[in-house]
Formats: sequence, structure tokens, C-alpha cells
Amino acid sequence: MSARRTKKQTPERKGKGRHGRTMSAGRITAACAVAALATTAVVWVQSDEQAAQATQSGTAKVPSLALVNGKLSYTPDASDNRIPDFSSAGYKGGGVPLPAAAVVGRVDARDSDDDDTPRIQAALDKAAKLKPSAGGVRGAVLLGPGKFRVTASLKLADGVVLRGSGTDLGKGGTLLKAKGVPGSLITIGGDGDYTRTGQRVSIEGDVPVGATKVNLQDASAFKAGERIVVQRPTTQEWINAIGMNKIPGGESWTPNSGILAVRTVVAVSGKTLTLDAPITTAIEKKYGGGTAWHYTLTGQVTHAGVENLAADAQEFSEHPDYGRPEDGKNKDAGAFASRLVTIGAARDVWVKDVKLTRFGSGFYVNDNASRVTIERAADLNMEVPDGLAPPPAFMVGGQQVLVRDTTVTGDRVHAWTTQAFAAGPNVFTRSTATSVTGHGQVDAGPHMRWASGTLYDQLTINSTDGAFIAANAWDGGTGHGWQGANNMFWNTKAATYAILTPPTANNWAYGITGERVAGKHDGDLPTPPALGTIVSPGNPVAPASLYEQQLSERR
Repeated sequence: MSARRTKKQTPERKGKGRHGRTMSAGRITAACAVAALATTAVVWVQSDEQAAQATQSGTAKVPSLALVNGKLSYTPDASDNRIPDFSSAGYKGGGVPLPAAAVVGRVDARDSDDDDTPRIQAALDKAAKLKPSAGGVRGAVLLGPGKFRVTASLKLADGVVLRGSGTDLGKGGTLLKAKGVPGSLITIGGDGDYTRTGQRVSIEGDVPVGATKVNLQDASAFKAGERIVVQRPTTQEWINAIGMNKIPGGESWTPNSGILAVRTVVAVSGKTLTLDAPITTAIEKKYGGGTAWHYTLTGQVTHAGVENLAADAQEFSEHPDYGRPEDGKNKDAGAFASRLVTIGAARDVWVKDVKLTRFGSGFYVNDNASRVTIERAADLNMEVPDGLAPPPAFMVGGQQVLVRDTTVTGDRVHAWTTQAFAAGPNVFTRSTATSVTGHGQVDAGPHMRWASGTLYDQLTINSTDGAFIAANAWDGGTGHGWQGANNMFWNTKAATYAILTPPTANNWAYGITGERVAGKHDGDLPTPPALGTIVSPGNPVAPASLYEQQLSERR
């Protein structure tokens, strides 16, 4: 991982330059924004990247939205791209209460330094043999009050919940004490990949950002209620268009599988599929188009959760390898591996009411996870050795993930962030991150390689070096390049922000508070980056939460 510091933006970059789309600093309603977001044509086209930027920033309106008579009104651009609906993030597609699992087993603390991992795992395995309810839940294993020593990752199976007795040890709560080699104390789901079964069916025409309908050459193999992958591959044509073929040091992007959007088919009509969640990066014929296919996912776990406990990783931080950086061979080395929960091949799982102290990372949702909720989670006093790049407190690589009501404290940390080609929609909302010293690097935003369709909603960073960033990281890290696209920052607060827009896409910030600055690598780029769409800087907009508004309108 790489640091994402920013440098101060020069005054002339703050006005309406050739890409600038910043609104006035005075309070502005979202209704006014619709008419104000038109841009002038770009005439300096010289390269594939500049041509793509000209198309994206031309005479058409930038996708926008307004609150009209208490309802959201969306204005698409000329290609029908629109601001996505993020409300499908979370357990069972959002807006569904987490289940209350009945207790089916109990493990009590004991007065010794013995490893408690085998006892807890045995109880979890026993619960995994029970018959699940109609909702897929088998039951909860309750950890009694006191301390439990954990030396290896506890693994949850389908329908099994690990529940503590509270997050305050002094008031009868449960504390997991990490011991041994730094790692994840709890794992939900395996490491399987989405594997195609059957034929790839090509998508006809283009699919704009925010669309929930996809036209196929032949939809006869698909039916309502099944889950599929809608794939948008990373092609050389697109890499060239966004300038990621020019990253120095051998770090240029290469063609790969790209974005794998796992969606449920809601309806089939002729050649058209209606999906349960929007597409977050446009699928365009000129950049290779896309396909739809059925899949299997080995090791997938569903309806499992972690609840109501605390964890401490002081002993992890004392391990000799704790300060070891990621080396490509072991990406989860040292502080980066110090987590409470890793969520792998999983769907409809959750973590709630947990408190971590002195972990290097915290929560990691891999790219093979979907429909995950993490709520009321605190990652406190994060321990990051000097010399290491900032690790994440909450890292999301999956899709339809909701992270809300969270707290982060530490220095040099990515508080809420996403991994490469995350398919979205994902949501971070109603959360706060604070530097322990008051001036440590604490930031949030997409981390690397085109994570799309994430909402950063009602987030506050308290640090003089706090920032929201969606920029071109260029050759930082492993050639992170454009960190993300079609991301929305809504009523966020930090000392600074660098919200830039990549070619072929958009990034928006409504009601963002802070000083606008340039991206760290802006001066190194062969093509000047476009500024993001900034509406009502320094003044909150209505509604207070875009996620809550979209969710209420969907019900």
C-alpha cells in the first residue's frame, strides 16, 4: 500500500479552468446544481486519453441530482450515465434487519494463559452441523464474560454466529486477546474465485453508469431469481484511453478480467435483463464491451456473523515481523495482517457491535464477498510501525458492502477505502476518524486501480493532515493509477480534499467541507487531470444522507 498525501493546489487551479466544475462557496440547493453543471467543450485533444477526457467533459451535462419536493431527481449526461443508486449495499441487498440468532452453544473464559482457539472452534464446528432456519441461520455460539486467547483464525461456517457478551470487559464483556503471528482473528468465507459455468453471452450496445438493465445478444439462458456475473474486462483500448499505458517504471496496466459485477436477475424480458443493483462503470463497445455469465464460487459462506465483542492486538504489535512491509510474496505481512475479521467468499454476512484496539489493520472485505454489513465497529489506537505505508482500517474489495456507524483512531491510516476494480455499489456512512496526535495522515477514498461506485456519506476526519482523495496515484504503490471512478462524496468533512475525475468517468462531491488541493502526482501526469464535480463546497446539502434517502425511496 502507498501513502496518499496531497500537495497544496495553486490558486489558479481553484477557479473554473478548462476542466473545473466547482460551484460557488455559498449555500446552494441540489436543485440549482442541475442547471449549473454544464461544461464547455475541450478543444486540445491530442491523445487517446485526452480524447476520452474530451468526450467525458464535453458539452453534455455532468450527471447530477437534485432534491425536488422531498424526492431525488436524477439528470443523466448525453450517454445516459447517471449518479448510481447506492441503496442495495448491505445484508440481503440493503434495508433488511440483521437476524437475531438463537444461542446454540456457549464457551466460558478460564483463568489461564492456555490457547482458547481450539475450544471456540470446536463449538463453532458443532453449531455448523445444526439444521438452518428458513433464513439460513443455524445459531450463535456465545462467549461468556472475560478474556479469550486466540492464536489462529476462527472460521465461521454457513449460518453460524460468533457472539460475545459485550464490548466492555469491565462490565461483563468479552475480549479476544490476539497472540502469536499477526493475522486475522476471524475468517468468514474461503478464497475461491468467481468461476464461469456455461457460455459467455455478449452484451449488445452500451450500458451506462447507474443502469439496471442490460441488453444481451441472447437472454434465453437466464431467468429471474438467479445470480450472474456481468463482466466488464479491462482492455488495452480502455487502458490507453485513460492513460494507464504510460505509467513509468514498468507499472503500466495490462488487460485483465476487469470488473466482475455479481448481480441478481430481477426480470427477463426478451433480450433484456433487469438487475437488482446498478452497473458502476460504463460498459462500452468501443472499449471491448462486456458479457454476462453464470458462475460458481467455491467456499462461499452465507448468513454468518460476528457480534458484541472486543479484541486487543498488543501482542501482534510486539511480534518481530510486525514492521515488515508487504513484499509481493506475502501481502498480508506484519501490521497489514493484523485484523479482527477477514471476509472472503461470502454473501449476506455481517459484523456488528465490535471494538478493536491496537490492531494494524482491522476489517478486510475481499473481492469475492457481496452483500455485507459492518456496523457499530470501532478500530481504535491503530498500531502502525514507522516506515510502513498506512494500512486500512476498513478495506472493501467486494460489492454491495455497507460500512456504517464506525470509529477510527490512529495516525497514518486509510480509514475507509476500496481495492482494485471493486464493482460497487459500496457505502461508507455516518462515521468518524481521528488522528491520535491531531496531525497524523488520516485519509479516505478509493485506494487503487479503478474502484467504482462507492458512496462516502456523512464522514468526518479530524486531523490537520486529514483528506478525502480520489485522484491519479500514477506510479505510486504498484502502479495504482486512477484510484477510482463514479464515486460520490456526500456531506463529508476533512482538512483537505483532492477529488479528480478520470477520462471516461466521473467523481462527485456534494456538500464537502475542506480545502481543495491538487493530487499528489498531478505534476507528474502527461495529461492534466480533470477536476471532480464539486457542488456546494463548505456547506452541507440536503438530504443529510444520500444513502438513507435512496434507501427510503426504494422501499
